Amino acid sequence: MSALTRNGTYNSPRMLVEAEAIPYEPAPLRGERLLVLAPHPDDEVIGCGGLLAQHLRDGRSVRVVIATDGSKATGATGDDDTYRTLREEESRRGLAALGGAPTIRFLRFPDRGLDDSVSAPLRDELLTFRPDIVCVPSPVEIHPDHIALSRAFCELVQRDENLFAELATTRVAFYEVSQPLRPNALVDITDVAEAKYAAIAAHESQVALKDYVAYARGLNAYRAMTLPPETKAAEAYWVTALPSLHTTPFSQLRRAAGQVAVTEVARPQLAVSVIVRTKDRPILLRDAIASIRANEYPAEIIVVNDGGARPEIDGAKVIEHGTSRGRSEAMNSGVRAATGTHIAFLDDDDLYYPEHLSTLVTAAISIGGKAAWYTDAVSAFLRVGPSGAYESRARQRLFATDFDRDLLLIDNFIPLTTLLVPRELFLEADGFDPRFDLFEDWDFLIRLAERGEFARVPRITCEVRHFEGGDSITVNSPEGTRKFRDAKLQVWTKHASRITNDVIANAWEKQKRRIADATIQLVEEKGQRGHADENIVRLEREKRELLRQIGALHETTNAKLMYIQQLEGTMAALRGPAEQAAALARENGELRGALDRTTTALQSTRAEAERLQGLLDMIFSSRTWKIHTLVDRLRGRG
Repeated sequence: MSALTRNGTYNSPRMLVEAEAIPYEPAPLRGERLLVLAPHPDDEVIGCGGLLAQHLRDGRSVRVVIATDGSKATGATGDDDTYRTLREEESRRGLAALGGAPTIRFLRFPDRGLDDSVSAPLRDELLTFRPDIVCVPSPVEIHPDHIALSRAFCELVQRDENLFAELATTRVAFYEVSQPLRPNALVDITDVAEAKYAAIAAHESQVALKDYVAYARGLNAYRAMTLPPETKAAEAYWVTALPSLHTTPFSQLRRAAGQVAVTEVARPQLAVSVIVRTKDRPILLRDAIASIRANEYPAEIIVVNDGGARPEIDGAKVIEHGTSRGRSEAMNSGVRAATGTHIAFLDDDDLYYPEHLSTLVTAAISIGGKAAWYTDAVSAFLRVGPSGAYESRARQRLFATDFDRDLLLIDNFIPLTTLLVPRELFLEADGFDPRFDLFEDWDFLIRLAERGEFARVPRITCEVRHFEGGDSITVNSPEGTRKFRDAKLQVWTKHASRITNDVIANAWEKQKRRIADATIQLVEEKGQRGHADENIVRLEREKRELLRQIGALHETTNAKLMYIQQLEGTMAALRGPAEQAAALARENGELRGALDRTTTALQSTRAEAERLQGLLDMIFSSRTWKIHTLVDRLRGRG
């Protein structure tokens, strides 16, 4: 995407260099605790059998979770229980063929029936095992169970505040099975490739139907193409830090890992009208309209131009206000002109993600009888960068709260962009109050909540953007300013009869519980920080010892090389006498053997030093370590 500049023009998109598009060096993807999430029995070895084998060989802790029973596989015979038992036994034999005995858990969800209910056992596994690396099917997989497991995992991380904080140093490695992805990490599995193919062959019921061993060999050989010649087989992964998923929509993950055309099952639709308020921000408006159309949902788009220059927009209904009537009247005009049964909202400086409208419509159809449905939003804070384009300064998950009518009377936690509302209810509630030009949406939501419950869909589907130096009314009147507080007081005064002592007490008690939970979490993180400090000291000590050993091995190697050179010189001088030459040749061979053994030991020691350095890097980049560093600085130690 081109970058928006401050003066309303676009910079050319940055071109990827070749090395950013495909790795040219193998990645040392290792963790002390590896968790593999597989949709079916056999996906665990087809997708990441090499990585599993390497972790088992190194004696690292490994756990495998298989989500479905695989009973609907092509060629399944007999009753489901018998076939399920067969496939589970094949998984056990396959993992044993990798050279170890990892913990295996079979969740036994129905094949081709995997849904969000898998989230609860996934959460249990993550919190009890606390993995360093989680292997998950990639978001561009085609099989419905593969994509369902990938989506369920990502959305679990998005909506669970504790989970992403507890696993601050965990990496997620998305792997490929039925659809190639665009990798940012290639793992050399040459040394364990045959063990992987033996593990796949252990799934005899499946190999009898299709030659999965040959398919895996071909894919692994292809993945080695850009790596050094000694790499004969590799596995591809798209790796990211688990906390980053907390603010990343699933559609963005799919683009990053390699967007593919996915066939979706046809779903019922509602007649939706999207109301867009704008005034003299044509570039932002163009982006907002493009984000609606990226949803590929047949929504009516109504643009209300509140007194600005006429925008040039194709395929949208434009309502012109000759002079500005204010934000409230702009929205009311759009809703009155709408023909849809349901209304969605988007101001020109915000964005929808491609899944926004379908997510809301699906919720409205499946959870009927509500006054509104809303999703979660990412708050993006942008400022002008050195190039003159707006750059993201921070992305935060500020809006992710379940519906609470009492809390809504005290403060608004539902951005307008996240909402879908029946048009009839909007009109019954008299729309937006023209007396408000700030918090007009909050006032409306309080009145709408009197007509029914709201349903929250805990999924990131849109982005609320805040431009540093822009003309946003909330940016220019931030929290703490007199205008901001006066606007809140205006809302509280209007709804004073609703804000009873019980409402205040309920809201306060709930907030106290949230604060208490956060405090407990901080205390736990403090304890984890103490363990991290101990681990860092231990790892530093081990690293120093390994570096000392490497230095000693270097000295020994250099000394032996010099001795070999001396012997080779002596051998050349005494080339005549056959016996002396033979003796020197034998001694030379022995020394070369010793040198080879020393070199092997040196390489092993270097690999261990790199592993320890990786653990240190992971700790130093973790959220816990950053908190620790910040506290030390505040204490004057840093």
